[in-house]
Amino acid sequence: MNIYSFIWLFIIFMSVAAQAKPPHSLAESSGQLTAPDISGAFVKASSGITARREEERASDQTNVLDFGVVPSPDTHDNTGGLQAAINAACNKVASTAGHRPYPNGSSAGGGDIFIPQGKYTVSGTISWTCPVHVHGAGRGTTTLIWIGSGTGTLFNLSAPLTDGHRFWRHGALSDLDIVNAGSQTGSAISVYNCTQCDVYNIGTYGMYRSVVFFAGQHNNLHDFDFMQGHTQHDNGKKMGNESFSTAIEFYGSDHHGGTGCTTYDNGDCSGRADILSIYNGSIDAALDGIHEPTDCIYIHDFAATIWVKNLNCNQVRNGVNVRCDDSTSIGNCPQFISLDRIEVETNNTTKTNSNWAITADNFAHIVCIDCEFYASQAGINNIILQSTRFHSGNYQSFGGKIQNSLGPCVAVQADGAQFHGGVITSCGSDGDRDNQWGILFHNATNGSVDHVQFCHDNVGGKDNKMRPVLIDENTTYTLVDGNILQDCAGPSANRNANGHNLITNEIGGEQSK
Repeated sequence: MNIYSFIWLFIIFMSVAAQAKPPHSLAESSGQLTAPDISGAFVKASSGITARREEERASDQTNVLDFGVVPSPDTHDNTGGLQAAINAACNKVASTAGHRPYPNGSSAGGGDIFIPQGKYTVSGTISWTCPVHVHGAGRGTTTLIWIGSGTGTLFNLSAPLTDGHRFWRHGALSDLDIVNAGSQTGSAISVYNCTQCDVYNIGTYGMYRSVVFFAGQHNNLHDFDFMQGHTQHDNGKKMGNESFSTAIEFYGSDHHGGTGCTTYDNGDCSGRADILSIYNGSIDAALDGIHEPTDCIYIHDFAATIWVKNLNCNQVRNGVNVRCDDSTSIGNCPQFISLDRIEVETNNTTKTNSNWAITADNFAHIVCIDCEFYASQAGINNIILQSTRFHSGNYQSFGGKIQNSLGPCVAVQADGAQFHGGVITSCGSDGDRDNQWGILFHNATNGSVDHVQFCHDNVGGKDNKMRPVLIDENTTYTLVDGNILQDCAGPSANRNANGHNLITNEIGGEQSK
């Protein structure tokens, strides 16, 4: 290379180096984020754009690490820092909305609050002071370590009401795990009076209660995995003001017939809970052989509508526990419960016999589609339907499987119970002949059973000691029609010949002994 070529290459190198710029850095001055403007480096629309500086873009999301939160478990309590991040995000919006939490009737909230990868120790309650979306970096990546003891709540989604006296809107919590590292017997997450709140991609470990929804409407819980660590402290009884241990609780209150909460005018009731959607989840209960395990879902009082789909409840005390102990009328009890493809395996290791896949008392309507109910440690029944306070009922089952109980697999003491298709087997395993029935109608009316296969499960299991359906002396207007009785001990029985009941077309019944 001659001297001229070398000089020419040197000039080109220096020209390129002169155009290169060092990376921009962020600096904080007087509490304000400052940086050179590199907005030109971002992809922008060709027209109708608004120029934004880098610090404006950085403020789109609130990062909790900017508020003293430290991912160092066991050494730093992050409760205050997490609350400060939520408060700051809400104040940012309030300053542009007339210093209100957010515009009345609007969904505009505090935006996005990010908890990066790490494990964060917390001890107190973290409350939504406006509608924000708090989210981590993902399951197994962002973990909250809940220490201490008490009956309070960790994440309290309860912002100021803006839609009259009933609702606030659009809060969310997602993409993180919560571990009970202390002896907390409260709720990991509580959602109060919200409409369109969303809780998803959440894992909990060792909780007494994982998620509670009170009042509100159009809320969602989905894509979750709850490993319930706490067992019942006193075999399912309430402890103080808290309900017994349950993974999910959904309830409302008619305030004992208060304003807007009467039978004839309950649409404006501030305690009315309506339309909760639960889907794609798994719940596992802890077992110690001394206390009963946790419940899976507890639905009670003024809980109008709930949809549950694709849920597994493993080794629980009760799968779905429906009650109405405090409302003043059946119209303010659980109204419509849809269960679609849920699997419940109950456990009775403590031998209290108070475990059911479904236990429902005082309800308006339950639908169960392709539900699988099995007892690993059999209790008295798989399903018990009652109406102890109000004239109530309407239970419909389509397909699925019900298996393994000490007494009748299904005990019906309510009106309008219907069973269409599916398999019922291994019932009455305590050996008492009076208990060896698939379905028992006791003091019921308007029931029906059709196209159900009894006593044989199609995978090699059979029960030649049980019988299909018993209609007792106090049951009326009940139809048993077109069922298959393979290897059963005998046919169905009607003990109320004058009660307008009918048993007909049992395939195999005439050959049973």
